[in-house]
Amino acid sequence: MVFVSSEPLPRPPWSSARDAPASRRPLSREAIVDAAMEIVDAEGLDGLSMRRLAERLGTGPASLYAHVSGRPELLQLLLERVAADIHVPDPQPDRWQEQLREVAHSMRNALRGHRDLAGAALANIPTGEHAMVFADRLLGVLLAGGVDRRHAAMAIDLLPQLIVTDVYEGSLFARRLERDPGYFERLREHWAALPATRFPHFAELTEEITGESGQDEGEARFAFALELFVTGLATLTARR
Repeated sequence: MVFVSSEPLPRPPWSSARDAPASRRPLSREAIVDAAMEIVDAEGLDGLSMRRLAERLGTGPASLYAHVSGRPELLQLLLERVAADIHVPDPQPDRWQEQLREVAHSMRNALRGHRDLAGAALANIPTGEHAMVFADRLLGVLLAGGVDRRHAAMAIDLLPQLIVTDVYEGSLFARRLERDPGYFERLREHWAALPATRFPHFAELTEEITGESGQDEGEARFAFALELFVTGLATLTARR
């Protein structure tokens, strides 16, 4: 009786057979955006190019252009993906200021999860469906709170601008601190050493200006800027 094992045999040295290529991710807009976001999350915007993306997907750059027109559209799609994660509540007129703060923190958290992707939103107005829903619902919160129509229209531009610049600068500082972890400490020492006779206010307020730590101070700075925005808008609204 002949026993036949199911265990595979090694390929003979004279065989011309080759291993089957690794299965590729099916190419679609969604798969392209997934892969692009993976690159941005790992390497930042500088690491994202159509060639680099094609390599990650195991295809050629030309194949990508059947699904996206180029890097600018790809960045719009990435921002659209982030916009889907931003929560804008149903309007509550008596809580509109608190809701505005909640939206701001939701947007900030969504962007901060993707390194310096926020930089792609500078001088680039998102027009995707999720971005438009975000803007329309935010308008609803503001108008329900009695905000002037023109002020509401400007607020849905200026509030995201505040958040985007905060997140983008934060990502740049994070990258800088990876290379130079003592940057803020040296900066505080420099300011503390300024001659009080020439810079009396810096000498008096060095601790307040620098805060206790460079990175943690970013949270306090954002909270302060957001409060200025919300209370300023509320003051204008109360004057109507």
